[in-house]
Amino acid sequence: MRSTHLFISSLLLLGLTSPAFSAGREGTWEFEFDVNWQSSYDLDFDGGSKASTDSDFGFSIGADYHFTNQLTLQMLVDWLRVDYDADVVSAQTPPLASYSVRGDMEIFTPRVNGVYHFIDGPITPYVSGGIGWAFIDTNIPNGPPQIGCWWDPWYGQICTGFQDTKNTDAFTYSLGLGVRWDMSSAASWRLGYEKQWYDVGKATSTPGFDQIRLGFGYKF
Repeated sequence: MRSTHLFISSLLLLGLTSPAFSAGREGTWEFEFDVNWQSSYDLDFDGGSKASTDSDFGFSIGADYHFTNQLTLQMLVDWLRVDYDADVVSAQTPPLASYSVRGDMEIFTPRVNGVYHFIDGPITPYVSGGIGWAFIDTNIPNGPPQIGCWWDPWYGQICTGFQDTKNTDAFTYSLGLGVRWDMSSAASWRLGYEKQWYDVGKATSTPGFDQIRLGFGYKF
């Protein structure tokens, strides 16, 4: 908790001591690429099953539109692949033995954010809030392996195996803060903290993940 307070205080101090001149954002589009670190989390589900995710890195790509030097709309797509451990509890009566699984899941999240920059200058603290929809592939088999074949015009008949996996989706929402540096008329950097919640079905609560995001932008 103290480290989070120190991070927030440092962002605000950096913004408040920045030069007070326009960064020329108004009316421009910006390409954005972020590297994201997401914290681990423990989830509890109906019936007693549990899962624990590891912390890991992901990335985002997207586009921003700056309505003014201070107000921005972000349109992002996040991608993350994270390892997890799960304890699966039987729903049979009488119950069968529970079992443990370990795997990785992929999370693909299109989302939109509103961003407010406090200072009309090249270095400014900001706050953000947004919503999105996460598509989650647990990579847990959802059926038996299958073989698919087709005729390739050069190589002839080709057969490969595949297996359906369990997929789900969830509404997400987020709040964040950080600092932005317009290092030139075109290029910018951002460093921020974000809390992102997933409205996961069958979970006993709404899990919230901590994220640290380092982003690069190019205005055009």
